[in-house]
Amino acid sequence: MEDRTVTDISMKGAPACGRCHMLVARYAPQVVASTGTYHRECFEAWYFGRYGKRPALLAGANGHRHRFQVRETAETRERAA
Repeated sequence: MEDRTVTDISMKGAPACGRCHMLVARYAPQVVASTGTYHRECFEAWYFGRYGKRPALLAGANGHRHRFQVRETAETRERAA
């Protein structure tokens, strides 16, 4: 019997999620933060657990519909300082 597999896609160079440590797929919803790349679900769960509200995310630029960035507020910048 012939062994059929899904077409192999190279994940070489794909970033690992900062929360779950799994590779972040190229077209999966992802958040690019100053601390690394995260699955959107992982980032939102962490943020909600820490701050008690959903994060303000900016839609991706340059045609990256699947990539989001964190909108830093003045309140967040003050906490970091």
